[in-house]
Amino acid sequence: MLRNPDNRAPRSASTWVEIDLGAVARNVVALRWALPSGCRLIAVVKSDGYGHGMVRVARTALQAGANELAVATVDEGAVLRESGVTAPILVAGPIAAEQAGLIVQHGLVPSLGCHEVAAALARVTRRFLPVQIEVDTGMTRHGVPAEQLGAFVKSVQDRGRLSIAGVFTHFAGVGPDDLPSMRRQLAVFLDAVDSVRALRGVRRHCCNTLGAMLMPDACLDAVRIGGGLYGFDPLDGAGRVSLQPVMTLKTVVVGLRNAAVGEAIGYGGEFVCRRPSRLALLPIGYGDGLVRELWRGAEVLIRGRRAPIVGAVSMNQIVVDVTGLPEVVFGEQVVLLGAMGDERVTADERVLPGGSAYQVTTLLSPRLPRRFLSPRDEAIARPAGAGEVPEVGRAETLRPTT
Repeated sequence: MLRNPDNRAPRSASTWVEIDLGAVARNVVALRWALPSGCRLIAVVKSDGYGHGMVRVARTALQAGANELAVATVDEGAVLRESGVTAPILVAGPIAAEQAGLIVQHGLVPSLGCHEVAAALARVTRRFLPVQIEVDTGMTRHGVPAEQLGAFVKSVQDRGRLSIAGVFTHFAGVGPDDLPSMRRQLAVFLDAVDSVRALRGVRRHCCNTLGAMLMPDACLDAVRIGGGLYGFDPLDGAGRVSLQPVMTLKTVVVGLRNAAVGEAIGYGGEFVCRRPSRLALLPIGYGDGLVRELWRGAEVLIRGRRAPIVGAVSMNQIVVDVTGLPEVVFGEQVVLLGAMGDERVTADERVLPGGSAYQVTTLLSPRLPRRFLSPRDEAIARPAGAGEVPEVGRAETLRPTT
């Protein structure tokens, strides 16, 4: 049985994640303002909304103007349906043939990339089932190779009961320097789609957040917004869309002690005090998602100032050097991700070469309570010329994710 991710979180938790649903709504509004007229916004809420809480983020995004949702797995789509979401849900990742019945049962839109899944879906559905076809234009991952698209479309049509509602591809680029390769993928995609008469008039989409911000002409009929929904800006503020971070990770000081010169801290003694030090203990570790390799030496915020993690990250504890902050007291609030005063620590600071900021938030343990901050009652601020903004309802607070 699938668990409902809306059980209440304890207010007494010493470590928690705050999710600003108002920021989610404002990001949707800002992104919609930047899209061409008629372009639909598909909010990507896979992997529990990148660790932010799939159900609550999905509801907020839809209320703020997103048209559809996208997930990675059938189970994620089922959770959304069981929570009362009625909007179209695209399962953008690969599915197993034995999951075809669940696709039909929950009214999900599968993405097709192989004949086996198409055959399974055609067998189990009793009515025309909307499907979308993913075209592989350079990821070499899931999807139909571009040169085989025509034959694949014909095989889908020949099976009957499968209605092609969309065709899409996925850009491999991760930053502005990848624009030339993304342009090449776009050309391959458009050439492949245009060569198949049966796909004329079918919805086309290829842009993620990066693509939508770099290539407005590539937005086509829809865009799939993932990172941008949560305030991850692939252009680091250089684009025309201003995005607001959504997540704040907080904990409290649960211990304070003095350490002398030469004392080693934590497993392996990899950090040795070079000065008389004041140390703060925080009740969070790699068991909560602070992967050692990503969080080694990270800075946290205490009283609006930065302080470094020292020693190895333990399963449920970390130690912070607060020698420069002698006023720190037991119970002091600490921010590991997010803002405090004029300072902010971001997930981008925790990215290793070749990594992604998404890793930082998606790896946070689902057992950490998510406290959802409601959107404000007043109208959401939006860029001039953005037009009317859909009303955003008040969300409940203190709900954890799965």
